[in-house]
Amino acid sequence: MTIQWNAKLWKESIDQFVEFITPLTASLGRTERRVAATRYIAGLLIPGQRKSIQPMAERLGVDLQTLQQFVTDSPWCEEPLWSAIRGQVIPHLEPLEAWVVDETGWVKQGTHSVGVARQYCGAVGKQANCQVSVEVVVSDGWVAAPVGGRLYLPESWTEDGPRRAEVGVPEGVEFATKPRLALQIIKEALREGVLPAPILGDSIYGDNAAFRRELRELGLEFFLQVDPGKHKGWDHAVQTEVKQTRRHVTADTPPAQTLAELGQGFAQEDWKKCSWRTAGGRRRTTRLAWRPVFLQHGLRQAGGELEEVWLVVDWPAGDSEPYHYYLAHLHRPPTKARCLKLSRSRWHIEQYFQRSKDDLGLDHFEGRDRRAHV
Repeated sequence: MTIQWNAKLWKESIDQFVEFITPLTASLGRTERRVAATRYIAGLLIPGQRKSIQPMAERLGVDLQTLQQFVTDSPWCEEPLWSAIRGQVIPHLEPLEAWVVDETGWVKQGTHSVGVARQYCGAVGKQANCQVSVEVVVSDGWVAAPVGGRLYLPESWTEDGPRRAEVGVPEGVEFATKPRLALQIIKEALREGVLPAPILGDSIYGDNAAFRRELRELGLEFFLQVDPGKHKGWDHAVQTEVKQTRRHVTADTPPAQTLAELGQGFAQEDWKKCSWRTAGGRRRTTRLAWRPVFLQHGLRQAGGELEEVWLVVDWPAGDSEPYHYYLAHLHRPPTKARCLKLSRSRWHIEQYFQRSKDDLGLDHFEGRDRRAHV
């Protein structure tokens, strides 16, 4: 059940807020910076329609210049702050059910805000002039909390030296894909002791072979949505042989099939019927089937091998198309209960994004450059 945030709840929570925020702002350095940060976050939490600086300052009863300076001109390092969040917040969610990777975007006017470009924006469901952030959250099955985030810089930004300098993007920052940014966050969180759990993500991450490979190397499980037409392989191990520097399947190997074609090959008895209740109490049903598959993409590289992974298909009875196809790497064989939970758990990050915008005004943020958090 969602609690409706209001002025009464905020007033009752002020003492807890001060206790909570003090260790998080400790890394910001100077006293006036910590005070401004506390006021700014309080402004986000106080109920109110707009979360831009002027209306927040009015609700707080403070000079808006102190908030403006914190957002635009007050340098602080984001890494110690993320470290404090991971140390103070995440232990309250353990044991963890999953980590979820995704990105969120917010529409911007103009071209001066760091990272802004015409790109896909999930908030409007199409291409738009926006900023995009890659986020990783962890969930206990009920709520989600962030372990890290990175602003995505399109190549048009990383290749434009004067534009980068104007907004304070450090020279050492290079272009990184969204899966690469997600991996950076995951590695940092693991180094700081956040407990592992299966990594969930949509096809931006699932279709990326390097992302899947590095998760395996980190010893992590994953359950990632994929585009079923982008991958080909077999539902059984096939023989390969070395020719020059690469492996090739032997001449008698049947043609590789797409994941969609492999999914069509499930027998009737392979499908497991299952049901669950949504947060709103509604009963939902679907069918799940899984099998090991051997993907051919690795054979394109010198020394590459077939990638053995589970293909999991979530296909509600009566629907013309599956809900999703997944590639999964699990430390033990799949079960109906676990596949259902992992298939239907990415909504936690969507809820997190929605509350970040609705309750905290993420898309009202007025900072334009990167100098205030480098």
